[in-house]
Amino acid sequence: MDPDTIDALLERYLTLLDEYTTLRAKLGQLHTSMFQHLARANFSAERGMRYGPDFYDERMQALRQVSISTEGSLPVFSVSHSVRSRGDDAPHDPPSDPPAEAAEAPGEAAPASGDKAEGEADPKKQNARDPLRWFGVLTPLSLRQTQACAVEAVEQVIPRLVSLNAEMQDVEIQVRRARKKRAKERAAAARQQEQPQQQQAVAGDELAAK
Repeated sequence: MDPDTIDALLERYLTLLDEYTTLRAKLGQLHTSMFQHLARANFSAERGMRYGPDFYDERMQALRQVSISTEGSLPVFSVSHSVRSRGDDAPHDPPSDPPAEAAEAPGEAAPASGDKAEGEADPKKQNARDPLRWFGVLTPLSLRQTQACAVEAVEQVIPRLVSLNAEMQDVEIQVRRARKKRAKERAAAARQQEQPQQQQAVAGDELAAK
């Protein structure tokens, strides 16, 4: 076993460990900032108003989903917007213009106005998916900063941390295998060196006996 191979694996492991430690520190900073902004929002909120789970309802749905891909034998984790949320957040196409004959027909004005009212109500349905809208229309800046810190942690830091952890475990396995292989090669080389010495010792004993 070439010693450079183990050195290269250890160097790779230290590089991954450095990035992992940096991301763990960043994750701690994001959590601290998130709770500080949340406390600031609660401090400046109106009397009797508190930003927390009391205002949650059954509309809560996951806006992001975890996807796992593979690079070689290693899993790579990533977080993206769910397909359902994209479909719900996508702008609705405006209704096409009715034919001239239908426009001239009596009683068509009321449905048209109803369609227009439905089109105006669509943004409200879209905004309902944003958790910040559950706390009122005028969302304080500190609460938006809380959400921004949480989104950055979930979308960027945590997936990379999990991917790094999986890669570090793979490198650890490779290092252990390389060390075992090197130990076997050294043991085999030592046995090969001992065999001529043993043969010489046996031959010397036979000559002495004669």
